[in-house]
Amino acid sequence: MAQATFGSPIKKEYGEQVSLTTTASHLNFRPDYHEVEMYCASAWRMALCPKLARVKFFDATDSSYTDFTAQATDRLSTTDVVLDAMQTADFLYMGFTDPVRGWYDDMDGTNVNVNNVSRVVEYLYDVSTGGYQTLIGTVDGAMTVGETITGSVSGATGTHVFDDGATILVIKNVVGSFAIGEDAEGASQKNGTLTKISPTGNGDGYFTDVSTDSDGTDSSGTLAQDGLYAFDLPAVVKGAVLVLDSQPLYWYRYAPSGALSAAVQINQIVPAADTVNYAFKTAGMIYMFALNTVQAGAFEFDHTSSDTLNINWIRH
Repeated sequence: MAQATFGSPIKKEYGEQVSLTTTASHLNFRPDYHEVEMYCASAWRMALCPKLARVKFFDATDSSYTDFTAQATDRLSTTDVVLDAMQTADFLYMGFTDPVRGWYDDMDGTNVNVNNVSRVVEYLYDVSTGGYQTLIGTVDGAMTVGETITGSVSGATGTHVFDDGATILVIKNVVGSFAIGEDAEGASQKNGTLTKISPTGNGDGYFTDVSTDSDGTDSSGTLAQDGLYAFDLPAVVKGAVLVLDSQPLYWYRYAPSGALSAAVQINQIVPAADTVNYAFKTAGMIYMFALNTVQAGAFEFDHTSSDTLNINWIRH
């Protein structure tokens, strides 16, 4: 049993129960509590999950950002992350303290999506504190992220970050100066006859799709019910995406494949662990944990059958 000693007396306790089954359960920390006590009569399993440190909604109609961090994590039934009529150019950004393999969306009652659309979920794979250069020319094929790009005349070099397969090539770690009119060459493809070279800031970062998606909220459309959106743990990088937060976090985002319905609201977003290799907990034991609320923000529970987990939150 883990035991923490605090220099201040207990001020408040709060009890709740979680029904454990063979399907994992997800529970956000209760805000402003410092310890937790757990008991289950039978053997159970548990994972500690990263903290969801920032949630921001980007509205493409006016290029504005709305902060929904408190609403996603405060465990109040009266506050929500509002995605009403979310469009394909809008994004919900989520920054975690460590990589996650997904998150659990706890929908707000009947305010669910009824349109038959999916979500396009992406993770941050590159953000450079030194900024980027955008090279405009004619891209003649798909290049590879991370490959070296070399100026055919200047000999300047940079590292491939992104290309659209048509005209745009973004690079970082530039050494030397690329020149108008030359080719920017990769290992087997190039951006030919550059017409424009411009510096690009590091405020946005670059995102790419997660793989092996599984959307537990999908019922003739995403965000139609409570559920886990899971995927293979990606090679997400930690970075400060300045338009979102100055704090370096592990960023994910999603947009719908088509417009969501008029009233779509998420009551809680609960981070999932980075693995399903949960820790084993012994039957009939009382476990006490001091909460690291800076780095962690949720629990994930599992059971080989079913039982009830008693949880007491302790505030000092």
